[in-house]
Amino acid sequence: MDSDKLKDFALYNFEKLIVLIVVAMSGFLVWVGYGKEDIRKTRDPENLTTRANQVRNEVDNDHTEQVLDGRRPEFDIAEAQSKFLNAIPASMYTPELWEPSKVAANKVRRQDPELGKPEGIRVQGVIASMAFRSKDGLYALSELEPADPVEVVEQKPRSRRSRRRNNGMADMYGMEDQGGMDMGYEMEMMMEMGGGPSGIGAGAAASGPIRKLSPDKNLGTKAEATRSLGSGEEQPPVPGIGLFIAGSAAIPHADLIKSYQEALSYSAGYNPRTRDLPRYLAYQVQRADVTNKSVDALTEEDWILRDTNEKTIVNAANYWSGFAPEVIPRDYWIPGVTMWVPPVLLDPYTDIATHPLIPLKTQRELMQEEMDREAQKAKNSGPVDMSKFQVDIAGGATHNMAGGYGGMDDMGYGMDMGMDMGMGDDMGYGGYGGGSRGMEGQPAEENPVDYKLLRFYDFAYLRGAKRDPNIPRPGKTYVYRVRFGVNDPNFPQKPELQPKGKTLAPDAYQRVVSLAAAAEQNQKREFTRWSDWSDISEPVSLPAKFDRSYVGPVKSEKSKYLRLGTRMIVAEGESPTADVVASSFDIRLGTFVPTTMKATEGTVLSKKVESADVVDPITLEVKKTGEAIIESATTIVDIEGGVPLPVAGKENEDLTSPGMILMIDSNGKLQVRDSVEEQRIYRIKSFAEERGL
Repeated sequence: MDSDKLKDFALYNFEKLIVLIVVAMSGFLVWVGYGKEDIRKTRDPENLTTRANQVRNEVDNDHTEQVLDGRRPEFDIAEAQSKFLNAIPASMYTPELWEPSKVAANKVRRQDPELGKPEGIRVQGVIASMAFRSKDGLYALSELEPADPVEVVEQKPRSRRSRRRNNGMADMYGMEDQGGMDMGYEMEMMMEMGGGPSGIGAGAAASGPIRKLSPDKNLGTKAEATRSLGSGEEQPPVPGIGLFIAGSAAIPHADLIKSYQEALSYSAGYNPRTRDLPRYLAYQVQRADVTNKSVDALTEEDWILRDTNEKTIVNAANYWSGFAPEVIPRDYWIPGVTMWVPPVLLDPYTDIATHPLIPLKTQRELMQEEMDREAQKAKNSGPVDMSKFQVDIAGGATHNMAGGYGGMDDMGYGMDMGMDMGMGDDMGYGGYGGGSRGMEGQPAEENPVDYKLLRFYDFAYLRGAKRDPNIPRPGKTYVYRVRFGVNDPNFPQKPELQPKGKTLAPDAYQRVVSLAAAAEQNQKREFTRWSDWSDISEPVSLPAKFDRSYVGPVKSEKSKYLRLGTRMIVAEGESPTADVVASSFDIRLGTFVPTTMKATEGTVLSKKVESADVVDPITLEVKKTGEAIIESATTIVDIEGGVPLPVAGKENEDLTSPGMILMIDSNGKLQVRDSVEEQRIYRIKSFAEERGL
């Protein structure tokens, strides 16, 4: 066979050769496979699943004992503790480390305490009769004739049952030229601020019985003579218009105590008795006019200073004739910051003297009430935990600030101030000219009250004072803000109490260095550290009209209760009527001139009277004015109540439903008035007892 034929054979049978090789390899692999062991004998799926579950269960079982076995240390706690009871030899330490002062100085330095800003600022416009100092005690109201005796109203007999109920209801709801302002200024005020009753004439004093208001019905302060601070001469009180905006705020006293302790108590030289507790020195009040501007648009240039503790002290010492009795317990006021209440005459003054965050009970009384409640709860369940009833031993005192020299000593202020008022560096240390009184020498407060009271005033008028171009004026709207100042603990008033520079933290040190440099240059020590300004108050205005009203009994003639199914409804025969005392302020007389009138729906509380009975705020004598006009824009919108209540199935005219009166006052505000709530003051203003009612 030649080579060409071999090539042709290979070319034409190449595919068959490949198939033959593949078949041979497959046969070889099959032969080799038949010689292998059957895998199902050692790798059965069911057996593998069983073994995996066994391993998982074994892992999940608790092996703590096997792990800890042989690893537990032999440790005797009692023996180890006894080793710590052995004293450590002092020779192991260098002497310097045993000096506590150096340890404290190296670890803790004096910080500047954070001063929380005053909270809950409240403001309100006030119009009242107020007692002012004078030289001779002469005033227009004292020259009026005594009032005529009142006509006693004959009352029909009441059932014992109804009389007893009515009495119970009454018990439940009873509640230095000081010569004066010139007449031109008075007339200007009368024209600008709305005036008052007109046509009042004075007459010669007449003989006969003199009616007087009982002292227990005087809801204001008792007017008493004061003395001039310069000459010592007696200054009789006279009534005048008290027109001002009164404000108050709460100082977060407990938070301030805590801040002082955190910043100072761990440093060297901590001295809470003379330096390192808050010592309040002053306050400042600023006002902004928002009559034609929104609060958000105010800038710093809009704010003007309107009151400080210095200003109020000057006003009180030169113009006020005494003070109204304090209603806030001593625990919550601060000499120099909780300013006195002006001598408001005849009318209640609680609204301007109190604050919602300041309790009307001492801390001791509040603690006692809490103890009583806890004792009642634990009466049958064990003893009371007394540890939480810790009360500052200095708390709980009461005082009366009226009379004499105006009661300044009761607030910690000495009256030996002289004509210059002693203002300046001694402020806040217990009084002007009084030295270092107040908290000096007292231990740190262990249980401070949460808040202390700040009071301030913005007077539109003070009898005898010079004109102030920035006085608040009726028709304008204002907002206020306030801050307080304390004696700087790191740069105090007294240089001898200055803490050493090495005890100060870096920030405090830099601040004190700059203050010391300024004091050396100006020869004046700026030791007052001020809080931030409070939040801005709500807008407030002076009263637009000088009027006031008090609602009395409501009568609903020919009205009665009817039962309609399960309900009781009122069937009205005629519109109810109400007895109302309407009054307006007379600037010349210095008090409100009242009159009693019947009011129905739509009645405007203005009236011209032939004569009105006016209580002299100084002597409490009742005088008659002659012809007067009571001016008011207050309008009655609706009256309800006064319907006889059914008792034992019968109507009882002596027992009626309470009267409710809806009215729009002279400032355009809608008010709901309750005849029961105002019963006591209405009876006083209407001379109800004198009239036999």
